[in-house]
Amino acid sequence: MQFSKLNRTGAENVFRTVLNVEGATITTGLPVSLANTSNDGVSAVISNAAADHAGFLGVAVADIPNNDYGRVQISGWVDSILLSHVGTSLTINALDPLVPSPSGFFSAAPTYANSGFKWLIASNVPAAVSASAYASGLIKMV
Repeated sequence: MQFSKLNRTGAENVFRTVLNVEGATITTGLPVSLANTSNDGVSAVISNAAADHAGFLGVAVADIPNNDYGRVQISGWVDSILLSHVGTSLTINALDPLVPSPSGFFSAAPTYANSGFKWLIASNVPAAVSASAYASGLIKMV
């Protein structure tokens, strides 16, 4: 784990290293979950299915190639959060909770079923989302 201490230029953040076993690249801003098929504490997948959400860990801070290691932010201020596109315009407001969804994050009330009780608070959101877009926010650590 890597801890970034509070200073005059940034917030406290916590990161951890995971092994991508998704079968595809985990891109920046996607929700990451500890693999639901292996409990080794290192193997991770994109949190894009109901079975993955309970193991939601955090947000990929950079692209993680398949079968390679990369960093996931598990607490603190997150610069890039991929918002899910749903094919129609929707509004996500600042301070709305964001939880993992099939293609990024979506605004919904967090439950154990969709977030493992870990969730993000949206900030710097676009005016409306009809295609994939990025926001920033604060990830709550359980």
